Amino acid sequence: MPSMSDGPAPRSPEGITQQAPGFIGGFLIRQKAKLTRNKQILGSVAAVFGGNITASLLGAFGGLLVARFLGPEETGRYRVYTIPLMYLTFMHLGTFDGLWRQIPFYTGKNMPEKVEALASAAGAWNALISILASAAFLVCAAVALIRGDRYGVAGWLAQVLFCWFVYYGGYLTATYRTIHQFVALARIQLIQAVLVFGAVFIVPFTGFFGLCIRGSIPAFTAVALFHRNRPLKVRYRFDWKSLGEVVRIGLPFSVWGSLYTSIWMATESALMLSLGGVKGLGLFAVAAVMRDGMIVLPQSVYQVMTPRVVEAYAREGSVRSANARSLAVTAGLTAGMAGLVLICSYLIGILVPLAIPKYAAGIPLMKVCLWFSVLQAASLPFNTLFATGNSWLYGRSVIIGLIVFPISAYLLTPAFGGILAVALGSLLGRTARTLVAYAEIAVLTRREAA
Repeated sequence: MPSMSDGPAPRSPEGITQQAPGFIGGFLIRQKAKLTRNKQILGSVAAVFGGNITASLLGAFGGLLVARFLGPEETGRYRVYTIPLMYLTFMHLGTFDGLWRQIPFYTGKNMPEKVEALASAAGAWNALISILASAAFLVCAAVALIRGDRYGVAGWLAQVLFCWFVYYGGYLTATYRTIHQFVALARIQLIQAVLVFGAVFIVPFTGFFGLCIRGSIPAFTAVALFHRNRPLKVRYRFDWKSLGEVVRIGLPFSVWGSLYTSIWMATESALMLSLGGVKGLGLFAVAAVMRDGMIVLPQSVYQVMTPRVVEAYAREGSVRSANARSLAVTAGLTAGMAGLVLICSYLIGILVPLAIPKYAAGIPLMKVCLWFSVLQAASLPFNTLFATGNSWLYGRSVIIGLIVFPISAYLLTPAFGGILAVALGSLLGRTARTLVAYAEIAVLTRREAA
């Protein structure tokens, strides 16, 4: 019986005979495809990092200009109005985290209709929450108006707009998952940063009210751009089954994620306000700007790598394989960030007294906050825990960190004072969380190899 190879070999459009690639040819094709994928990843990281670092530099420089114009009491007063929304972030019910995991997961399984159903339900929920939250803050503004509190009116109205960035904007950014979409996302974030920077120049004339404008109008503009360029243009509807799936997957991760991000940061601000007053909170606001600027690079790498790790886990079901995609980058990135922190710490001691002398008392606080970027770089492999879909694996380390944070802050207060002890306690808490998470990854890897 003749084999399939007895007939003529297929021909290309140019008439050139094409043979099967064979072992060596197949190996070269696979290596070329791998190299192309790596170039795409590097290009995506470069584009995202380029946009984010520019946005970060604008934000940091703008924050320093604000600090030049205003004292810590005034910046602290504005930050007071942002604390409630930090604690209310959980109202998205984990839909961000659910989409963050399920979109690349179902993409890896080639189920686009499932992706659209989940995005539609999650979009409907976050649009509703944005409306309800903005209505609540509008009521707060109306009460402040009745009382004749003009600062309260402006502060709460700023939150009316900013809550759309937190909820609906958070949902939209969770749907940007491919390489090209990350570049588009970074472009919009850069536009937002330019608007935030431009608003700095009204602050000297408007003070606290300029801070409210600077914090709300650019954020709301970014939401409009996110919506216009959204990658999944689906009609929002309350499909409770799909919403339930997103919440079921995302809520457990969201609990830990919210505790580690918004709740953690809100607690930092609340403790700074309690122990250092409005001035202490203002000093921390500038230190937080520097912290946010330093973590841009590790965040950019994490942002691009996570969906690829989840897709790899969906296809192969291997923790070791998923983890291998991020471990190689982590060591170099962490060492590089540590070196950068040492350089920046030295420069802060020289430049802050010259550029923003009103905040010179916060120099030790600023130096501590820089080290958060090193932990952010070291956390890159944690996307493997996220990919497994087991939120408890992800959350146990957060619990440990949350225990270490307040205990450390309490024990360090007599030696370092209130606000610095809070920053050091927060840093130690995040260090503990990082070590425990690495232990979780090691256990999973050994269990898979057994």
